[in-house]
Amino acid sequence: MTQAEIKLCSLLLQEHFGEIVEKIGVHLIKTGSQPLRVIVHDTGTSLDQVKKALCVLIHHNLVIYHVNKRSVVEYEAQCSRVLRMLRYPRYIYTTKTLYSDTGELIVEELLLNGKMTMSAVVKKVADRLTETMEGQYWIYSS
Repeated sequence: MTQAEIKLCSLLLQEHFGEIVEKIGVHLIKTGSQPLRVIVHDTGTSLDQVKKALCVLIHHNLVIYHVNKRSVVEYEAQCSRVLRMLRYPRYIYTTKTLYSDTGELIVEELLLNGKMTMSAVVKKVADRLTETMEGQYWIYSS
C-alpha cells in the first residue's frame, strides 16, 4: 500500500463518512487486521465511537471481520473497496444510460446506504420518484 493510496483512502472516507470513520478506517488500512480493544487503544477513540465507525464500514463492505485462532474477532479494512468509491459516478452514469432514471436511483441508493433489503430500496426509490413527479407537477401548474 503506497502512501498516496492511503492518503486517497483517507480523503474518500473523510468525504463520505466523516472524521471518526476516516480515523478508524485509515488506522486499519495502515496496521492491518486488529481486534477491537487494540483499535480503541491505538486510535484514542472511545469504544462506542469505534463500534459505530466499524458498523458503518462493515455496512458499506469496506471492513471485514473474522475470528482468529484465539477466538478473538479481528477487523480488517479493504483498501481496494475504498478506492472503488472513486468509480461511483461512473457506475451511476452507466446505469442511467442502460436502465433510465429508475435504474440510476436504485444504484444511487445502494451506493449511498450500503447493504439494503430489496423492499427498502424499492420503497426509497418509489418515494424519490413520487417527490420528483410532484415537483414537476407544481412547476407545470404554476
